[in-house]
Amino acid sequence: MLTQWKMRTDRSYRICAFGSSNTELSLANNGRHNWVDWLYIQVRQEIGSHVTITNMGIGGETTVNLLDRIERDVEPLQPSMVIVTIGGNDANTGMPTSQYADRVKEICTIIRGYQAVPVLQTYYCPVYHQGDPGFEARFEANMQAKRDLSKEMDIALIDQYAFFEPFYRAHPREYELLMRDMLHLNHLGNLVMAQRAASGLGLPEIPVPADLQAEYVPLYDKMCATASR
Repeated sequence: MLTQWKMRTDRSYRICAFGSSNTELSLANNGRHNWVDWLYIQVRQEIGSHVTITNMGIGGETTVNLLDRIERDVEPLQPSMVIVTIGGNDANTGMPTSQYADRVKEICTIIRGYQAVPVLQTYYCPVYHQGDPGFEARFEANMQAKRDLSKEMDIALIDQYAFFEPFYRAHPREYELLMRDMLHLNHLGNLVMAQRAASGLGLPEIPVPADLQAEYVPLYDKMCATASR
């Protein structure tokens, strides 16, 4: 879809990144971009300045919160696309997966009612060995629910978990180099997430700044090799 927008410079397009702390604009990455920032830069570079991305992430939120504020925060922006990244806090609260799935489905239905395209995005993989018993099963069930909804509703899916999880299983200690805590990516992990989001939206790979290459490139190459096995 984004490539179709490239030739339509007669109108503007807005993408909303709608989610919780994994999306939220903050200072948590020591002044580095998060995945939304990286994606925005790449969209402007590859598609054009008539496309904007608005960060609508708020830390600590669940699907309940997104439903409570979607009319206030998303509808007035008249978006062309909304990337929905939610589910970690739902798993933390112990929300049943069936309720989680119903709420994600409702979010996507509302987005379509705005004449916008919903895009579902799974999370990266948490550092499970630092977490509480039972969280892993709930979290994975929520990510699978997104895959199922993607097929059921014919919605595009950016499956971050399918890329991150094999590397965590194979190299759990090295995986922590991508994380700032159990549930959140650091600046390196955010760049990986942005690369996968860009690829999922049909964009070329994001150029890696020279000062990040030494620590980022070996990790990303190893992740790609692990995921392809």
